[in-house]
Amino acid sequence: MSIFEYDKELEEKKLRKAEYEYGFAEGEKHAAIETAKRMLKTNNFSLEEIAAFSGVSLDDIKILKANQ
Repeated sequence: MSIFEYDKELEEKKLRKAEYEYGFAEGEKHAAIETAKRMLKTNNFSLEEIAAFSGVSLDDIKILKANQ
């Protein structure tokens, strides 16, 4: 096989890896948002603290608070 030929197995591995990484990132994002929501419910933290601790942007924290 020449270097220019399509390697189906290699492409499938790359695709699976990309899908796994995407899913993992989405899971982390979901967990951070859930953490921020729980922190908002306690009313013990400022919006800036919630953003810093959860990793969710301050703008997104403000949106979550408005939708509470």
